[in-house]
Amino acid sequence: MMKVRYVLIFDILVLLVVAIGCLFNMTWVHNMLAIPPMPDNVFLTQLLGAAVFGLALQNWLVRKVDDLEKLRVILVANFVGHGAAFVVFLASRLNGAGDMTMWLAIVYTLLATLVYGYFLDRPRLQAQSKHA
Repeated sequence: MMKVRYVLIFDILVLLVVAIGCLFNMTWVHNMLAIPPMPDNVFLTQLLGAAVFGLALQNWLVRKVDDLEKLRVILVANFVGHGAAFVVFLASRLNGAGDMTMWLAIVYTLLATLVYGYFLDRPRLQAQSKHA
């Protein structure tokens, strides 16, 4: 059975890589996220990096909590955040923005959304199996 702790830790690592790339204004982030590498976009990229770092920090602080009901708010935040990122990335890519590495972001955010959705629904599934 998959534990939410391992999912959070893996997500932390991915989010940290993206946050560092954004904070240091790296070219691969501009290519992957379809942000033109113009001087005016440096602040936007760094602001995005700060938000992604905040999500990684949030996940780090709750990684040892095992009770899914106590983690519900964090799971909802991750589900909505990754889901919104998936929609934005997919729409951008289908409109021709970004390069082929954007597909990595699309696939990752889709998988993360599905996994967090699974953990959101798991307490209900466990309750149904106990009553059956």
